[in-house]
Amino acid sequence: MNFDEFVYVSKVMYENTMDPIAITNEKLNICWANNEAIKRFPSLTLQDGVLELLNEYEIPELFEILKSGKSFLAKKLYEPFNEVSIKLIPVLEDEDLVGCQVFFGYDGTGEYNLPSKHPEDVIAAFSNEYKMPLMVIFSTLGLIARHLEGSDDDITKSYIKLITQNSYRILRLSNNLTEVSRYRSGIAKLNLKTGDLCEYVRSLCEAAGILTRSIGIPLECVVPEKRIVTSFDPERLTLAFYNLISNSCKYTQEGNRICVKLEEQGEKVVVSVSDKGEGINSEILSRIFEPYFSYKSESSISGAGLGLSIVKFVITQHGGTIAVRSSESKGTTVAFTLPLRKNDDLPDYIAQNGADYLADRFSSLYIEMSDVCGCPLP
Repeated sequence: MNFDEFVYVSKVMYENTMDPIAITNEKLNICWANNEAIKRFPSLTLQDGVLELLNEYEIPELFEILKSGKSFLAKKLYEPFNEVSIKLIPVLEDEDLVGCQVFFGYDGTGEYNLPSKHPEDVIAAFSNEYKMPLMVIFSTLGLIARHLEGSDDDITKSYIKLITQNSYRILRLSNNLTEVSRYRSGIAKLNLKTGDLCEYVRSLCEAAGILTRSIGIPLECVVPEKRIVTSFDPERLTLAFYNLISNSCKYTQEGNRICVKLEEQGEKVVVSVSDKGEGINSEILSRIFEPYFSYKSESSISGAGLGLSIVKFVITQHGGTIAVRSSESKGTTVAFTLPLRKNDDLPDYIAQNGADYLADRFSSLYIEMSDVCGCPLP
């Protein structure tokens, strides 16, 4: 049986099983994954989905093990609430590695070992646990700020600013942890609506541009004059946009400027976020979408390494693709595609204006950009 026949037989055997199973080629790129695997691990819709799940392991050493004909068991992956194991069984032809069977949730004993049957309950509990004390902190800061109105106690006011800034940082980290966990647990669902993508992007840029200009970084928005009506999740897509714009501010240099551009190309739209910042070192460019991978330069603020991972999840779940081009000292462009699809059964989305994003002090705009553009004081 050659490898193509092996893939065909695997599809027949495992297509409708409740166990998540995938098949890779010799480079561990996805050839096929059953519905259960994609449901629980949305990253498997990407060609390098298995490698992304294994990125905490030494990949060259892993290949050596597989080429020797031995299986490999990866235990306790790092995603919160999703500590599963992955077993890779090599497929050899004439002693050459041609692919792998990938079984999820096995601990080596043959016992199925996925976490809670209701991971959404665990994630919701986590979300509530961190949001409650944070809301108390924000409310208390507001009371203190009002108590100091008209006061010349600049020292206490500076403390309030510092506490508020770090509270936003905790809120963003906690939100991102929740988002990654939802995607990796297969429970992140799109809330699709049908609306004008051009007007939506204009309103996002209108709000973000006010904040970026306050730190000396102009933001240009280039979209067609005509309407481009399609279906998308505005809340998730907003999170992705502001992550990208925040990064363009974060890794900055003198003369930096940002350009958000939207173009219609056949059955899809291409959206790019370009900057004239410091760029990304070619040695780490291939890793920037890895969850928890982060790097810090002299002019930047290092994060937890979750933002770009969430952007990739959001775009992939929309059925799009994402790519990045960067040159050190010249800038970075992140471009993604979104399929054009109109579903008349979906609710209509009316784009907010920029003032709406600015009026809500807990909007994605402020949460994602608080580190680089400051945060609204209570």
